[in-house]
Amino acid sequence: MPYSHSNRPQGASGRGRSPQDARTSREYQSGGRAHLSEPRRRESRMPYRSNRNYRTISGHDTGLNVRNGMGRGRRRNGILGRQGISNRELAFLVGGIVLLILLIFGISSCVRSCSAKSTTEQTTASKKAVNKYDKRVAAGTSEALTKKLKTSLDQTDGLDWIAAHANKYSDQRLVELAMREPTAIPFVKGALSAKSSAKAYGDGTEKGSYPLLYDWDTRWGYVSYAGSVMGVTGSGPTTLSMAYMGLTGKSDQTPNALAKLATSGKYTDKQTGTTAKFFTEVGAKIGLTVNQYTASASNVSLVLGNGGVAIVELKAGFTTPYAHWGLVMSANDDGSVSMYDPDSTSASTHTWAAGTIAANASDMYALTTSSSS
Repeated sequence: MPYSHSNRPQGASGRGRSPQDARTSREYQSGGRAHLSEPRRRESRMPYRSNRNYRTISGHDTGLNVRNGMGRGRRRNGILGRQGISNRELAFLVGGIVLLILLIFGISSCVRSCSAKSTTEQTTASKKAVNKYDKRVAAGTSEALTKKLKTSLDQTDGLDWIAAHANKYSDQRLVELAMREPTAIPFVKGALSAKSSAKAYGDGTEKGSYPLLYDWDTRWGYVSYAGSVMGVTGSGPTTLSMAYMGLTGKSDQTPNALAKLATSGKYTDKQTGTTAKFFTEVGAKIGLTVNQYTASASNVSLVLGNGGVAIVELKAGFTTPYAHWGLVMSANDDGSVSMYDPDSTSASTHTWAAGTIAANASDMYALTTSSSS
């Protein structure tokens, strides 16, 4: 135990301890710590368990830390604080909510706009007339023609445009021509905008060789004739032109030139396009001899055997739906005959029995040149 004032050694000066006494005191203190038990020594080296009391005892706590600690405690005790959300996290959360609201508003606006546009388009489409029999065909087209178009549209390419504009054709025979003759589709498509004018023939001719000409040839097919255009009504002038070119070897009497003669002479009608008098009267004017015959197989063979040709009026429903004119121009070794039909490619590309043609003809005319007659 430490010395008391009464037994404390006196130094030479009487005011303090001698160096030896100081050493002795230090040794005693050192020895006192050395005599402490091991648990007590560990405890003396450990910090004080109460941080607040320790800081107060050690003189480091002035009261500010206590208040700050209490302030922090109050913030943590709030609703967000208890959930472990800091101010920074709160700012991010608020920003995310705002962004989400803006995004929802933008999507909602777009949906409303798109919905309004779709409604407008549907309303416009509903106002547009539609052919109730087939939507591919123009509205206003007759039911009968629509049904014919429907069959052809299902089988033939290139008719879409014509079908969509079918109600613009003043003569439905043009639309039927496109359905019946694929090679005539370009001609029919151009009929709505083409001018009623002819072009030069341009091809050479040779006597004894008969050119195969069709009504829908653009060199004359758009020319007005017999209440329509030659493309569907011009079989009379076209047939007589083929006969003339083959019999004479000349090309001056083209289908267009003969159509002018028929129109000026009033040899046209709305049934076959051309009357029978056209062949007898106009034929004579262009240097041909024309004689009328009863349509029969024997008469066809007789005319062809004499070097002439036969123009026949073919009945409706034979090679086309309408009555028109065709040219029988040669006999073959097998007894068949060849016929050029200006309204039908299929009828013009195979041979026929003379009796078949005669049975489906209502009228017949034999043509030769004046010199051969």
